[in-house]
Amino acid sequence: MPFKDFMTKVRHFDNLCARWMMRHFYIVFFEFVLVFIFFIFFFNILRNIDLAAQITTDNLTEKLLLQQSTNTLIIIVLLLLNSFWMLYIFNGMNRLRIILKDISFALSRRRQQ
Repeated sequence: MPFKDFMTKVRHFDNLCARWMMRHFYIVFFEFVLVFIFFIFFFNILRNIDLAAQITTDNLTEKLLLQQSTNTLIIIVLLLLNSFWMLYIFNGMNRLRIILKDISFALSRRRQQ
């Protein structure tokens, strides 16, 4: 086997290993982290809603604090959902990059032959 063909095989296997690591480690890791954070804030919102039922109507300070914390939690959950969407977009871009890299690799091998 000539050295050029051997290096082509090495690059191909390196590309396959890098693709596997990127697809199965980084994306899944960030998805699990985001899901964990999402559930923490989701249960925090449920606890906050439970507190809303216990607050008396005459205490203005408690009502304002509850409204402020609810609004903050809603904004945080929306930012987390935006992070899920961005992760989905980056995953799609990464898959497109990998497909284009495979096409380029196949075309470069055809040109050499």
